[in-house]
Amino acid sequence: MLKFVAAIGAAVIALAQPAAAQDMPPPVAPELTDAPGDDPLSGFRFEASAGYDRLEAYYIEDDTKYYDGANGIRYGSEIGYDAAIGRNVLLGGYVAYSGSSVDRCDDLDYFVLCQKAGNEISGGARIGGRIGRRAQMYGKIGYSQLKLNLSAFGDDFDETYKGVQFGFGGEYAMGNGAYVKAEFVGSSFGTNNTIYEDLNFERRSVVVGLGYRF
Repeated sequence: MLKFVAAIGAAVIALAQPAAAQDMPPPVAPELTDAPGDDPLSGFRFEASAGYDRLEAYYIEDDTKYYDGANGIRYGSEIGYDAAIGRNVLLGGYVAYSGSSVDRCDDLDYFVLCQKAGNEISGGARIGGRIGRRAQMYGKIGYSQLKLNLSAFGDDFDETYKGVQFGFGGEYAMGNGAYVKAEFVGSSFGTNNTIYEDLNFERRSVVVGLGYRF
């Protein structure tokens, strides 16, 4: 009797093993992930970007804005460093260089004034908030200096404008150190002792970029 029960038990186990094997899910290929301890949103970074650019001068009178400006393409690069502060906050700094294709000439009755945007150098701080492990939304603020190339009466000369830069954007880490971003960035410049004295002079840009974290 015991031998019969043992034989039945052995047969049930033998039949169950193939069935269990069939019920098991197929093996899954290992997912590519960052190494333990690596943070895809922190560390040193370098990026290049390009997008829409606008330089504009304006004044406001009786709640009405009077303005004139020119559009072009912004291009440039940025280096920076970001550090994780707690679980969801990133704090860092940046230094950026950008150029522009903005170039226009205006007939002012007595003379023609031509203006071409030169390089802009900026630097400051930025703070971000995580959206999951690989993405963040951030804002930034800093100092900016823009060179404007001018031509009038047959003479060429430059003016330098200094002011505040600000912006906000989003960043997504693709893996292996690479990331993409989209950003709005603006600069508001002082105009004392320039051709735009008593006016507001601003630069506004929307760019996309590709970068790498070390």
